[in-house]
Amino acid sequence: MTVDDKRVIWKQKNDLALMQIILDFIEKYQIDSVRKYQQKLKEHPKEVPSVWCIRERFGSWDKLLIQLGESRNERYCWSKMSDKDLEEIIRDFINSESIRSQREYERKSAGKMNVPSLDTLKKRFNDIKPFFKRQVKETISDFEILFELRREIVRLGLEKSLSMTEFRKRVKSETLPSVDTIMRRTGKTWEELMNEIGFDYRTIKIEKLTRNFK
Repeated sequence: MTVDDKRVIWKQKNDLALMQIILDFIEKYQIDSVRKYQQKLKEHPKEVPSVWCIRERFGSWDKLLIQLGESRNERYCWSKMSDKDLEEIIRDFINSESIRSQREYERKSAGKMNVPSLDTLKKRFNDIKPFFKRQVKETISDFEILFELRREIVRLGLEKSLSMTEFRKRVKSETLPSVDTIMRRTGKTWEELMNEIGFDYRTIKIEKLTRNFK
């Protein structure tokens, strides 16, 4: 009985293709050591070759990192960088790639050595939404803001209350600027915005007051 050698699939790939596969795996799971690589390999055995295969092909783990254009100490240097410097790198990348959401950042940063991963950002900063909102403010049109505002209100089920306070608390859209920014940019009050996007704010407000007095 012949036993299939699963290593053959890695042997068939050239060095460049194999290095890119390993690099994507390292980025995806934030691997910073051989031990962590082996741990993640057990969880995802079909994604990358074994450490034995890496040693056979590249000589050692460290030699592989050198061929990837990095050293063990240089690659994971984001923790040594100041918040200000790291924010500048992130903003430049977001602006140059016209990124408008966390999901898009995660996709476009995958495999890149010159920018931190989305997981790294989340671990470093408590709130990363402002990074993407700053970009949105510069690119999104007033029409898109109003369209997204209505869609978010419907998604949150606030059509019957149109509460600005409740909206502030629950809004999840990564596209929308803050409520204050929307009002300042459009020059409209919350009531005027609601009317603009097709809701009868005054009628709803009167109905709420009437119910409260009953």
